[in-house]
This record gives sequence, structure tokens and C-alpha cells, in this order.
Amino acid sequence: MLGGAALLAKLIGTLQKIPLQNLAGDEVFGLYTAVYALAVMWMTLASAGIPVAVSALVAEKAAKDDEEGARRIVRWAGALIGLIGLIMFAALWLGADAFAQWMGLDAAAPAIRMSSLALLFSPVAAVLRGYHQGRMRMLAPALSQLAEQIARVAFMLVALAIALNGAWSASATAAAVHGGLATGAAMGLLVMAAISVREGRKPGQPIPIRSSGAKKSFGTAGKAAETVAVGKRHGGAGGSPIGRVVVIEPRAALVKRIIRVAVPVAAASIVAPMFALIDAFSIPRLLDQGGEWALAQFGVYSRGVALLQLVVLGVSGAAAALVPALTAARTRGDEAELAGRARFALRLAWWFGCAAAAGLALLAVPINTALFGDDSGSVAMALVGLAAVGGTLQAVSAALLQGIGELRAPAVNLAAAALLKLSLNVALVPQHGIAGAAAAMAIAYAIAATLNALSLRQRVQLPAPRAPLAWRSVAALAAMAAAVALLAHGLGGLFAAVMPARAAALLVALPGVALGAAVFAAALVALGAVAPHEWRELPGISGTRLDRWMLRIRNLTHRDNREG
Repeated sequence: MLGGAALLAKLIGTLQKIPLQNLAGDEVFGLYTAVYALAVMWMTLASAGIPVAVSALVAEKAAKDDEEGARRIVRWAGALIGLIGLIMFAALWLGADAFAQWMGLDAAAPAIRMSSLALLFSPVAAVLRGYHQGRMRMLAPALSQLAEQIARVAFMLVALAIALNGAWSASATAAAVHGGLATGAAMGLLVMAAISVREGRKPGQPIPIRSSGAKKSFGTAGKAAETVAVGKRHGGAGGSPIGRVVVIEPRAALVKRIIRVAVPVAAASIVAPMFALIDAFSIPRLLDQGGEWALAQFGVYSRGVALLQLVVLGVSGAAAALVPALTAARTRGDEAELAGRARFALRLAWWFGCAAAAGLALLAVPINTALFGDDSGSVAMALVGLAAVGGTLQAVSAALLQGIGELRAPAVNLAAAALLKLSLNVALVPQHGIAGAAAAMAIAYAIAATLNALSLRQRVQLPAPRAPLAWRSVAALAAMAAAVALLAHGLGGLFAAVMPARAAALLVALPGVALGAAVFAAALVALGAVAPHEWRELPGISGTRLDRWMLRIRNLTHRDNREG
């Protein structure tokens, strides 16, 4: 439930960038994207880790039936993260001009200030989500995430309409749409608070009962710990509580436990937004002409990045569905199943990434024109598309490493790739512009995927790639590329003369994507690169019309090995 809500929320957030660019233009889009990268990093620093710590510690208290202890964790975690949020808000609000100068975008200061308002709401909402996750109540956090994203996008669209109607400047327009961050965060907090109040009023909840004279007991360290009687009421008015004594941690010890669990998670969480932040701080400054032109070029570059995020998002969802089975195999000590599932997940990522990269490269011009109104930066979009190979492999291999209990390696590997991205930006952007930044993205993700694969091979006995499987995969990719290229050439010539450019591009891009996916999947099945028991492991495939269609293709091409 949480995974589905997160994927849907990210999909909404990614797709809203298209109308923003279409209506406001590349300059506003570039400014919005740069400030959004900074805001996401700042919100991650403010709240990452503590919700996970709350979830773990609340689950521990719930297992001991210590309701008061769970609520106490939430209160203190909320106070701690609320204070951190206030400090981070003040730093971002007061330092907006300095951050804008470091980014080389003086016009970004108003948008930075507006985005900082989200820090007043999002950290506390994250704590409440962690509490409900610790109690295994997943509906509330899922609804809160969706409500937050919907409110953010709705506010952004309304603010954008007002700004365009009033002919506001690019700086003022970007600041207006960034008000959606605070609106969404406030809505997420409101939903969590409303659900928490309702859950707290439900009958049958354990009722903590403090004794009339709570005593103090002292441990060997000399620190005081309160002891209270807790229990559940039984019977009618005459029922008496059957209680037990629960030792409550001293406040300082409780806060230290929260921080001790939160810090490693936070350190890993800040790695993911680093790519976007590095681009926001480096690309506009490295583009030789600077000013509004550089900002517009960064917006053009961000078109391809938005599409790349959609690709990686889809593969991450599929990888997340495979991880529980991987974890179960590891728990049972079944090394053969563990290796088999990991191998298939990596093959799936490789196929999906290669198909997406080839499709984006071949259809860059029609996709760019259909979604963003013109073909500016299509070369950069094609190069960013090549990053889909490394991006999907990195996402899936990171999920596999987490599934076998290795949490540190994916974060370290991605951080190393992010630093490489910065170095490549410095080397390539001044000479090659946004095309150099796109090439740097593809190289950095490829390195991250390679490092993850090496880390995975140290922990799982993965077989070496087999030549028959390799040539079948290459042949399927070649068949897809040929079909897409022929279709794009034929439809492009047919529609270009009789329809507006954007409509013609849409009628080339949509059939091209559909045909490419169908041909690639059919070729993989026909050539024997994937077997029925493998594709049925994917969620939503077994027993469907797609399952029967692929099985029919396999039976036609493998008559000696039919499977019902």
C-alpha cells in the first residue's frame, strides 16, 4: 500500500512538470527545477531518518503492549523534529540570497524562501507517518502522501494560472508555484492529524493508567526512570484494572535512542537527491553565457531528466515487488533461489533500461515536441535517455542489496557516482553545454550500477552472463529498434504535411512507444530469453490476457517445449 502510494505520488509529481513547462516556458521550468532540487534536499535533511526511527521504536513498544511508551516516543520525536524543521526553515529563509548566488541564479531567492515554508509542516507529518507505520496502519500514511501531492499540484496549477494572467516575472512565477510545497505539506499533516485523532478515539484501545503516586526508581547509572501501572479495564463499572509495572526511559535516553537510529538512515537518504542538487548548483554556472539563457538551457536539459525519472520509477516499482521474495529466500538460507531471483531481477532491469534508452534515443524529437512543444535539446534528451540503462540497473541492484540486508553499499556507491557526476559536469558542460551534462548523467549512472553489481556479486553467487542469452537480448533490442525507426519514419512523413507539428509528433510518439514495447516483449519471448515461470513472477501478469498472449508466442516458436 505504501509502495503504491509512493509510486503514484511520484508519478503525479513528475507529470505536473509537463504543463508547467508548456505554460510557463523553459526559463521558469529551469528555475523551478533548480529550486525544487534544493528544497527536496533541505526537507530530506530536516526529516529523513526520524520517521524510520519512530516506526521501529513504536513497533518495539507495540510488541510489548506499551501504548503509553509508543505515544511518548511520538511526542518527543515530534518535538525534536519540529525544532529541527524550525531551524532548517530559518536557515533557508534567511540564507535564500546566499543560496541563490551559490547557484548562480539570483532570481531564485524568492522561490527558495517560498519553498522553505514546507519545513514548518512536513517534518511533523513524517513523524506521524512513522508512528502509524510502526503500528502497521499503512492506510493513513498512504492517504497522507497522496493528499500532499494532489494539494501541491493543485496549488501549483492555480498559482501558475494567476501568475500567467498577471504577466508576472519568471522569478515571481517560480516563487508562486513553489508555494505548492508548503500547501501540500500542510495538507499531508492535516490528513495525518485527523486520522490520528480518529484512531485515538476508537473503542478497545489499551488505556494507560498512571498510578496515583508514580515512584522513582534508580538504575545502576544513577538516572531516574519513572514506573507507572498500565492495564486494560475489564467488566462493567466494578471492573478493576489488571496492570503491570512498565519502566519508562528517561527523556534524555529516549531522545538519544531516536537520534541513534535516525542518523544512519538520514545519511543514506540524502544521497538520492544529490544528483539533482549537483546539477542545480553546477550546470547554470558552467554554461558559458549565463543569465536567462543559462536558466532556459537548464530547463531544456530538465525535460529529459523528467522522462528518465519516469523510467526509473517504473522499474523501481517492479524491483520492490521482487524484493520480499528475495528476502524470504535469504531467510530460509536458499542460496539457489536467492541467486535465481537476483539474476532475473537484473535481467529485467537490463532489458527495460536498454529498451527505454533505445526508444528515447530514436523518438527523442517526436517525444520532445509532443510533450514540451518544440524539439529544443533533443540531442541532450537522447543522451539522457541512455542513462536509463544505468539508472534502472542501479535502482534494481540497490533494491536487491537492501533485500539481502546490505544497506550501506548502495548509498556509498551512489554518492561516489554523484561526485563523479560533478567532476564530469565541470569537464564537459563548458565545452558541450547541456549535451555534456546529459552524457555525464549516463556515465555516472553506469558507474553506480557497476559498483552495485560488484557489491552484489560479493554477497550472492551470481553466474557469469551467458552468450546465448546475450545474443537473444541483443537481437530482441535490434528488432525493436528497427520497428520503431521504420514506424517513426513512415508516420512522420505522413502526418507532418497535414497536421500541426505537435499533433503530428504525438501521433508518432505514442504508436512508436507502444510498438516498441510490444515488439521487444514478443521478441524476448519468441527467442527464448524469458520463460513463462519467470514472467509470471512479475505482479499482475499470471493468468492475464498478456500472460496468454506471451504463452501463445512461445508455443509457436518452441513447439518441442510447450507449457500450459
